[in-house]
Amino acid sequence: MDVAEWTPHDEALNSIIEVLRDSLVPDSEIQRKVQEKIIMMQKHPDFANYLLYILRNSQAYEEHVRALSAIILKNNVSTTYDTIPIPVLNQMKQECLHLMLDSSKDVRASITTLIGTLIWKGNVSSWPDVIPYLCNLLDSSDSQVSETALMALFKICEEYLSKRGTEKEESNESLNALVSKFITLVSSDRTVIRRDSIKLLNQAMQDNSATTKIHFDSKMYLNNLFQVIEDDDIEVQKLVCQAFCTFMETRDVAILSQIHNIIEFMLQKTEHEETEVALQACEFWLATAKLTTCRDILIPYIDRLLPILLRNMKYSEYELDALRNCIGVDEHLDDKPDDIRPFNMRNSARSNEDDSDLGYCNGEGDSYEQTDAIGEPYIGWTLRKCSAASLDALSLKFGDEMLPVLFPLIREALNSGDFLIKESGILALGAIADGCMNGLKMCLPGFIDYLLNCMNSDHSLVRVITCWTLSRYMGWIMEEPTAEHYFIQVMTILLKHFLDGNKRLQRAALSAFCIFQEEARLKLVPYIDFVLQAFLLCFKKYKFRSYLLLYDAIGVLAQSVGNNLNKLEYINLLLPPLMHKFNSTEDYYDEQFMALMECLSNVAIALEGGFLPYAEVIYSRCLLIINETVTSIQCYIENPDEFELPDRDPMCVAHDMLLGMAIGLKTYFVKFVTNSNLLQNMYYTLQDEMVQVRQPALALYGELIKLCFDHLNSTVHECIPIIIENLDKRYDIACNNAAWVIGKLCIAMGNKIEPYANQILERFLEIMQTMNGIKTMYQTVAISLCTLGLVCPDQVMPHLSVILRPCCQAMRNVGDCEEKDMGFRGLCELVVRNPLAAVNDFIYFCDAVASWNEIRSDLKETVTNILIGFKNHSGEGNWSGFYEQFPPLLKMRLNKLYGI
Repeated sequence: MDVAEWTPHDEALNSIIEVLRDSLVPDSEIQRKVQEKIIMMQKHPDFANYLLYILRNSQAYEEHVRALSAIILKNNVSTTYDTIPIPVLNQMKQECLHLMLDSSKDVRASITTLIGTLIWKGNVSSWPDVIPYLCNLLDSSDSQVSETALMALFKICEEYLSKRGTEKEESNESLNALVSKFITLVSSDRTVIRRDSIKLLNQAMQDNSATTKIHFDSKMYLNNLFQVIEDDDIEVQKLVCQAFCTFMETRDVAILSQIHNIIEFMLQKTEHEETEVALQACEFWLATAKLTTCRDILIPYIDRLLPILLRNMKYSEYELDALRNCIGVDEHLDDKPDDIRPFNMRNSARSNEDDSDLGYCNGEGDSYEQTDAIGEPYIGWTLRKCSAASLDALSLKFGDEMLPVLFPLIREALNSGDFLIKESGILALGAIADGCMNGLKMCLPGFIDYLLNCMNSDHSLVRVITCWTLSRYMGWIMEEPTAEHYFIQVMTILLKHFLDGNKRLQRAALSAFCIFQEEARLKLVPYIDFVLQAFLLCFKKYKFRSYLLLYDAIGVLAQSVGNNLNKLEYINLLLPPLMHKFNSTEDYYDEQFMALMECLSNVAIALEGGFLPYAEVIYSRCLLIINETVTSIQCYIENPDEFELPDRDPMCVAHDMLLGMAIGLKTYFVKFVTNSNLLQNMYYTLQDEMVQVRQPALALYGELIKLCFDHLNSTVHECIPIIIENLDKRYDIACNNAAWVIGKLCIAMGNKIEPYANQILERFLEIMQTMNGIKTMYQTVAISLCTLGLVCPDQVMPHLSVILRPCCQAMRNVGDCEEKDMGFRGLCELVVRNPLAAVNDFIYFCDAVASWNEIRSDLKETVTNILIGFKNHSGEGNWSGFYEQFPPLLKMRLNKLYGI
């Protein structure tokens, strides 16, 4: 039967109409039943035909019912496309084209979405008449028809562009040509067409700049943008600014011919009265600052740009209005829902970039925008923040060259009687801290005195930004002899403002104090009691969100002073309030509880055996969290219709907590593991689909190998294949941790790991081929690969010529540590067994062995023998020529360490 002649059954049709009408009733119970009925109806083979029937009968059904049927049809197509018969799909496509002329605006809008979905699920080549038809409508004199056609074409292009780079990618001349057509529409007489065309083209440049070049004439697009550069429409102005930013971000050379005109335009728009236009224009300076040629481009304009940026750093009325309830004394008020929400804590794990001990990774820190310093995150990205970020980025490019222009402007702002202008000057002073430090050093004593005085300002906004700006100069404050003068002053004033009546200032002071602690490190040891007393007062005063920063600050203290915190008087001050919070929180999905667990993890590492009295209750809670989450995940996997997928965040934090306890308690931790089902649960968490779960689970497993391998030995062969699966550089931090675990397994198992050596080697070789991920991952892989060579040299040795250079390049940057020692022993073993394979890249071996500060005597002897052997084998003449290639510093290091 012809689909067009299909007729519905009245009973089924009426049921569907009833569901569509009920879906508009604002009642949660009715909505739940509607969703259940729709899911059930989707299983009916004629469901799409019924929806098409409703769509085409404009006389019989209300507009909202027909529009809703199109939306449901779109959802149905999205989930069941492959099962819909071809005749039904073809009929659907024809109906879509007819309905583009429907009198209902809502129906037309819904149809454009359906067209986009049909393109996404199928392809344009199977619907060849859609683009020519829509292009004809685009030229219609009826503005409603042309705008609907534009909307449909826009969605087709969006779907097409989103397919680029996927397995569904198709090459379609009509679509590529359509992108070019939108370039010609940039200068259309109709505002909506100009606006949507620029919006789509900007998306094309941002997301697919490489693949669209064939049919994307960037010069023509640039020229057409200049035809609308004075457009009255605010949205068009924003989009033009965005386009110029995108040209800069994608480093499109077409911009060079117009760079002077563009910069003049952007300078003008950065001062635009419409804040959104000014913000979009300001993004241009941030994008330009990322270019290596930034200075050359902006030198002629920097004198005009800097005053504009500084003026834009003053709080806007919008920001002041958003902050109006948190400017004065508000400590007595409960936190608002906006404040009680997921909050990104600072990185509380050991950082392999800074520590000499190579180990696992646990994540990265906050971005410029996320900090408490410049404003509350819920305000969003504002012109003030963008201007400050731009000034920061430009200072890194121009350095002290900016100061002759900027210094008088900042001084003027700091001396202003308007506290908002003064506040913007303090922000600017903080923004240039990294880039202009050398030029500022002579003036910093005066500036720091000024900032310390500003901490007593009547205006909380001034006090908040002063905390942040002080934090930007903590490195200088810690230098001798500066520290002697400022250390106690800065510490005292920040501790004082922990207890400020303004909650936002409490958090700003805590955040700045975290930086203070990180820079001070062991300088804090004499003042631990003083700091803990301040923390103790905070427990009596704080509301929800300030606790998150308090836990962060306590964790950073533990990291900074290490086991100096392990004194009974300190433990008696710190642990009771922490454990009171721990024991009084029953909801482990609570954000504050997870922040507390992160804090306790760092405290456990610092206290070592001093944490033991508190370990059992915390271990039990962590195990409960992991047990319940693993069970819930298994239930969901087996029966997704009956169970919900649980939030895994508490389980991630529980793994981190156990990891901290394992590191701190060492052998004391073993009794907890042996008397529990932790290992059974870890079998699942090590292979969880979420990398955020696998990452800490792998780190914990590695620590358990070090502490109690005998207990793991019975199940290790079940886990090794899972560890190997995690050697995937797409998930670099989990990959790093898995490689670290492999190194620990090599040490624990020796040559018993040989059955897995080839699988491990295959993954390691693949990772080391392209070193374009995080540096620590390649360092860890290199060391574990060489450690594998120590215990399974016969498997690794044939690959020495391939791995020598990348392994040496990675390991040379690792500080002295146990892992590096094992890695170099393995590398030396491979070189001794296969010296010819090392000849071509021997200079990298020399460079790597010169990276030691203190090398163990037996390893030193092995390296020395290899170097002497190579020298003797080369002959005096060849060695002299080879040796002369070395930089002077390398020659000096080799001579000092090995007498070469």
